[in-house]
Amino acid sequence: MSVVLRVAVASAVRHAADYLRLLAADERVEVVGVVEESSAPAWVREDSRAAADHAGVRYAEVDDVASVARALDAPVDLVAVCAEPTRHARLAATLLEAGHDVLVDKPVATTLADADRLAEVAARTGRTCAVVNRTHAPALRRLRAWVDAGHVGLPRHLDLELFASGAHLATSVERPELVVDPALSGGGELLNFLGYCADAAHYLTGLRAVEVHAFVGSLFLEPHRAAGVEDTAVVTLELERGVTATITLGRVPYAPGGTATTSSVRLLGSHGHAVGDDDVPAVARFGPAGRTTIAADAGQVAAQAYLRHVVGAVLAGGRPDYGIEEARATLAVIDAAYRSVETGDVAVVRHEHTKEIV
Repeated sequence: MSVVLRVAVASAVRHAADYLRLLAADERVEVVGVVEESSAPAWVREDSRAAADHAGVRYAEVDDVASVARALDAPVDLVAVCAEPTRHARLAATLLEAGHDVLVDKPVATTLADADRLAEVAARTGRTCAVVNRTHAPALRRLRAWVDAGHVGLPRHLDLELFASGAHLATSVERPELVVDPALSGGGELLNFLGYCADAAHYLTGLRAVEVHAFVGSLFLEPHRAAGVEDTAVVTLELERGVTATITLGRVPYAPGGTATTSSVRLLGSHGHAVGDDDVPAVARFGPAGRTTIAADAGQVAAQAYLRHVVGAVLAGGRPDYGIEEARATLAVIDAAYRSVETGDVAVVRHEHTKEIV
């Protein structure tokens, strides 16, 4: 008899529909249901119930998410946390303390102190704390293989871009306030997107960022401007060993690729350069309306690959290749970027855990 991983979702307001669909498509997974905090606002409970109904799984409201298995009347092996970002760390820590492995949507936390506390809980309980990321994107994996093969020599500099189309904000984000209201999102697009780029820089070089200089603006989208959060950013990183990176990111009126979100990496090495583009391969279709680019949604492809990896790791009793420690290191880069914006100067990345941890 094949082993099945029983997965539940704790809150289903952000990315949950995609994760429920991708997990249900994995032959090794049984999705047992969705739970939501009974103290959550009405719209949160309504959205979580709607996600459960759409996925055809049970829904329950709980006073404490630690009771997820009892509420769903089923054994639970892994709980995916898909709440608004400001609840991620608290819900994940509660579930870890209750003895569950967790999969947390990005960002794992909205403050570095919360990430430190979650890392401490994961280490103390010995439970898995996986965090959604895009390091399993095929284009990034191909580029890493070229680096490992020595085709470009030693990495010297990286140019990274990640853009989302503001024209798709109403359809690609469940509710716009989930990315523009700091009470829910914890920040703007710097918090939303910089982690992907910082992950890519580390994945390709094996080096951590040591200093960050960031510039942000609300240049294009009125919802961001009204909420006082950035829609775009330019970030420079100094990595270990003198390697540098330049990152341009944001939610712009129209992203250049064929899907709602597009990203690319250009890596300059000591003996050559290489480009990884999420929109390649693609098909260009020509018709009366001009050229249309048809490409796979890289975010969906990367998420599916990572979720399958996590399922395999948990079933085997192993550790996913990206967890709370990796996510904490990336959040340290985001933290430095926001401190750089505040001071208008370079900020040092705090790779050591804060002294609040005991």
